[in-house]
Amino acid sequence: MTKILVIVGTTRQGRTGRKVADWYMSQVENLGVDAEFELFDLAEWDLPLFNEPLSPMQHQYSELQNKLAEKISSADGFVFVTAEYNHGVPASLKNLIDYLNAEWAHKAVAYVGYGGIGAARAIEHLIQIMVELRAVNVRDQVRIHEIWGALDENGVPKEGFVHGDVKAQIDELLWLTNALKAAK
Repeated sequence: MTKILVIVGTTRQGRTGRKVADWYMSQVENLGVDAEFELFDLAEWDLPLFNEPLSPMQHQYSELQNKLAEKISSADGFVFVTAEYNHGVPASLKNLIDYLNAEWAHKAVAYVGYGGIGAARAIEHLIQIMVELRAVNVRDQVRIHEIWGALDENGVPKEGFVHGDVKAQIDELLWLTNALKAAK
């Protein structure tokens, strides 16, 4: 069965990312897709700043990198749930990406952003990063604008704040993921 990791890219206390990821997972569940979607909450990993002696491009990993590589390699594709920090990618998400190399290659990546304009600039930055790692980006994005007022008391986005179609994104993600799996 196809496995997708939904990666929560922020780690700070009081973050909105987990609420957005939980909402996204509920959308996946409601669609009844034929794939396994697993939540990967970066806050639960407490990764130190990447400072390994060798580049991940050399594939000589530390114990921590091997543990991460096992988790990332187990997935066929990814959804990054990201905020936008100072017009860019949150350091915690970039740090995770930098720990590995080949594990991201030839896998599809979709983006769910939240912030003032739905993390549009962070997503554009992530697209560039993931292209370098030979991942395939899903064109359809889901972005939640004006996040400070977008969620109700249950963490569900209110009418008019979500831009993009979750079903269209998931359909494209699974199509690309399965095509890439077949090509390997």
